[in-house]
Amino acid sequence: MLRIALLLVCGLASAETRYYLVEGTIELPGGKRVGTIASLAKRTTDRDAGQIEELVLSLRGSEPAQEFTTVIRPEGEKATMKSPGAFEGEAHLSGPAWQWTRMTFTARMERGGTVDGEDEFSEDRMSAVKKVMGADGRLQVIIRESGKSISQPLYDLLRARLLPAAIAKP
Repeated sequence: MLRIALLLVCGLASAETRYYLVEGTIELPGGKRVGTIASLAKRTTDRDAGQIEELVLSLRGSEPAQEFTTVIRPEGEKATMKSPGAFEGEAHLSGPAWQWTRMTFTARMERGGTVDGEDEFSEDRMSAVKKVMGADGRLQVIIRESGKSISQPLYDLLRARLLPAAIAKP
């Protein structure tokens, strides 16, 4: 019985999930603000699975909420990242292993173009800057995001209200 309890405790310690409420702006290269974003993010770092999974529910303007999953697979300080149907790319991680606090990345969009980004994470905050380039390599928009850590019950409540179909798939 003690052995099972120890395995459960060790298993729980290998995966850590944080939840964030995020707001952001979309700017043209000259600095003119052309939109806003509100997002909920669930970020699970799982050493045993060898991955970081980010589930992001995003609201832009009057468009319906969209939810995306990104899987980041670290190998040392480098990582690959993929969001099925959206993008794939490479990243560089900074900070203590499996407690990384910063990630810079380049992602190739499936519809063409790339995103160069920099994300920073702490226990209670996150921030991100993403530069979106068109297929021609020219800067299209800059997305600046900042977020604050929230509780799992608040995350679940907001997610259920913003994406009712999500209730069926936790």
